[in-house]
Amino acid sequence: MPPLSADVVIVGSGPTGSAYARIIRRDWPEARILMVEAGPKILPKAGAHLDNIADLKERGALEVLAQGGERVPRTPITEKEWEARRAGGFDASYLRRSGLFIANDADPQESLFAGFSAANVGGMGTKWSTGTPTPSRRERVPFIAAAEMEAAIGVGEWLLGTNTDPRAGDPVAAALRARLGAVFNSGRTPDRLVAPMPLAATPEGDGLRYHGTDVILGPMVDEPEEGFQILANTACRRILYAGSKVTGVELGQPGAVESVVVAVGAAVVAGDSLHTPQLLHASGIRPAALGRYLNDHYLISQISELHAEGVLRSMSWIPATDDFPFSVTVAPTSLHAMPGSGEMTGQPVGMGVFCPADLDPENRVVFDDSRRDWLGLPGISIKWRPSEADRVRQQQAKAVAWQIADIIGRPAPGFATIVLPVGSSLHYQGSVRMGATDDGTSVCDPTSRVWGFDNLHVAGNGVIPTMTATNPTLYSVALATFGARRIAQERRRPA
Repeated sequence: MPPLSADVVIVGSGPTGSAYARIIRRDWPEARILMVEAGPKILPKAGAHLDNIADLKERGALEVLAQGGERVPRTPITEKEWEARRAGGFDASYLRRSGLFIANDADPQESLFAGFSAANVGGMGTKWSTGTPTPSRRERVPFIAAAEMEAAIGVGEWLLGTNTDPRAGDPVAAALRARLGAVFNSGRTPDRLVAPMPLAATPEGDGLRYHGTDVILGPMVDEPEEGFQILANTACRRILYAGSKVTGVELGQPGAVESVVVAVGAAVVAGDSLHTPQLLHASGIRPAALGRYLNDHYLISQISELHAEGVLRSMSWIPATDDFPFSVTVAPTSLHAMPGSGEMTGQPVGMGVFCPADLDPENRVVFDDSRRDWLGLPGISIKWRPSEADRVRQQQAKAVAWQIADIIGRPAPGFATIVLPVGSSLHYQGSVRMGATDDGTSVCDPTSRVWGFDNLHVAGNGVIPTMTATNPTLYSVALATFGARRIAQERRRPA
């Protein structure tokens, strides 16, 4: 049962919701914090990462439980679908990633949007890639002072447990980075050179232990419930407010009619970029920019073939810069489930070129009050249209992918360069974007407080207001620390 009241209620238990909880606890030790999660607790340790489970069958079953709404197990990809994927076409096999869905399947292929539903204790923190690269200068919020942003990124790295070289000592990766650096390092500052991909992970034996939100929460996962409680299988149906002040949250079990109200001192909505604006809309909180400026980077995928003395084990990163708008990851990949190509003789290497997309208020989440989802909230759909500049950048990104494939060795025989449906990176942003002023183009201020409210904040990738190519988790966790500090400063009762 939920408590009758809480100092802070956080809706969503993913990385940014957990960052709010941890920073509020650091700065306000006596705060009573309630975290609300629509999905179940699937692991004994709250928010632990699923990739740490060695048994693939067990992990697969838990991945199905980790998604929200209709839970459909994945089925094997057929040989026909693999051939279509190799040829560069989009096919149903992309939906086999547990929880991935196409939100507007009636639209033309280039306008498809691939979303994801994560609903379990830990949210996407149980499933994310753990990549924590730092955003380039051009990707950062222009109205937050550079020194303040840099400090917040440092706090974010501490929360996530970032390791800048988690597989140190990989000679094959070092040699590959040297070849990539010879082409891409010229003119870059030391922090933007070709480098190991920073990961939220700890070396353990021959592998890595991946960090989930259990690492972000730290000692909070073991606190008594009167100080910190995570309510699993609990939907937040409405944020209740009077004037500029949030007064409570309405909670209920998914599928049930009954609900309870918890009185709150402050509320944080920390769902993803689709479901945070959905809850605000359902609550009657509807700024003009809500759900608009939905943005993501396109993901250009290329399988390459590496011949080397030894085996590549480490992931590499070519950072975005002011002059190079793409963020590139290069990592070993497994094709064990794919019908083999007889011409493949080396190690398969996966490459992802993240390509920024233009900011457009017409790219948006659309809410349907006549249709309800599994939580009883308004149904959502996506409107997405690439710009002409997007198409040009995609072609430039393909050229970069081919250039890198040649540096690695060669493009893998039989594998086309694929532009995945936008959203497939699961990095979509902007739908509750922050702004410098309340001018109708943003939902919240630079501390993620919703315009017009004293005690309502939003969190997640949705607050990012800029064009990006870099994985955004570290960025959004860093931005969350500003709001968490503000809540603790303004709400903490005097001793």
